[in-house]
Amino acid sequence: MKRTVVTWTLSLFFLFSFTACFAGDRQGSRLLQVSFFNGGKLFTAGRLKVVQLNGSYRQMGRQYGWLLRDDLNRLYEIAINSRFIGKQGFTHERLQVIAQSIFDVYPQRFKEIIYGMAETSGLGIDKQIVLNAIEWYPKINSFIPRCSGLAVWGDYTGGGPLVFGRNNDDSSFYKEFAEFMVVTVFNPNDSSIPAAIINYAGVMYAPTGISREGIFLELNSGNWTGYYPDRLSIFVTLFSFLQDFSSLSELDTAFQSTRVNLSSIINAADKTSACSYECPTFAVKRRGPDRDGLLAATNHFVDPSWELPPQPDDEGTEWTVTRRNNLLALAEKYKGAFDAEKVQEVLDTTIENGGATYPGGTIYQVVAVPEELKLWLKAPGLFEWQEVDLKDRKSTRKEERKQHSFSLNN
Repeated sequence: MKRTVVTWTLSLFFLFSFTACFAGDRQGSRLLQVSFFNGGKLFTAGRLKVVQLNGSYRQMGRQYGWLLRDDLNRLYEIAINSRFIGKQGFTHERLQVIAQSIFDVYPQRFKEIIYGMAETSGLGIDKQIVLNAIEWYPKINSFIPRCSGLAVWGDYTGGGPLVFGRNNDDSSFYKEFAEFMVVTVFNPNDSSIPAAIINYAGVMYAPTGISREGIFLELNSGNWTGYYPDRLSIFVTLFSFLQDFSSLSELDTAFQSTRVNLSSIINAADKTSACSYECPTFAVKRRGPDRDGLLAATNHFVDPSWELPPQPDDEGTEWTVTRRNNLLALAEKYKGAFDAEKVQEVLDTTIENGGATYPGGTIYQVVAVPEELKLWLKAPGLFEWQEVDLKDRKSTRKEERKQHSFSLNN
């Protein structure tokens, strides 16, 4: 199995920086810095792009737009012109209406990112806003309950650190966009907490992300309860939460004050525990672990206080019950042996083989160890598990420092 290692440093001044950036595959390939622009840097780790941004939100947007301008223009052509207009039957006007309604309620700081991107990407602001919404267009017309999450800690990891694994599942055509996956680290020059999000190029919100404080968040779709376009996107809310709150207790207060625009199951973890927020569009309930040291979540609400009838037709709900039961069974099978690699093994197990992964519908996968500030990413069929290490690791060898130490403030 090929593994590409990306090492990130958190400075005392709350800025991420790269130290000892290298790859560990058999060919000896290493992370390559491919571009630099006004304080931002672009690296490649195999086929995965890693972007480091610094400064004001407008400055970070300008860095992003310039560093990824080729990808942004290619993805616009593939996703907007070829897929959504050419094959899904959307008109450009309809895409603009949907995208603008999402963008209009963005917090100003996140609007500034997109304004900055538009200045340097070559797309211009209208196309940049349309590209930002590529995950939303099919969800406006139909709703497919997908994605799975598993957290293990305590006895399940044999006393090792908490590990969280998630599948991001979607319509199979999203695999056309998977080559444009980007890990983006935001280092704002205000008092916000530095955070990394994982998403398609040009998409500014957080279906998956982790903060410097070790808070990890990921979102699964929940039981369908409608869509509210006049509310802030829950994906944008999660981006804000990563930057604004440093503990699960703070997050709990924030979640209890939130009404989502789309039914969601939001799984949250820190260094020692995990929980799940089951959020229809009219309420929020915090669900604790299924067992001590174990949390599994797919796409249906399971908190007994909802008093919901049993899930009907599991096949008609994308096997949400089966996938969750499979995760619970695999957790018991490997109890005491879980680490990041074992969670990867679980995520690599398909539904047909007793797991939770769609052979054609899992777009990307993430494993996180919040205590160690580590991530692993995989896009099935495109690239294997690649490690992203955010923990401070200073080189002791002069030559290694010379070759592999990169500062975000250079």
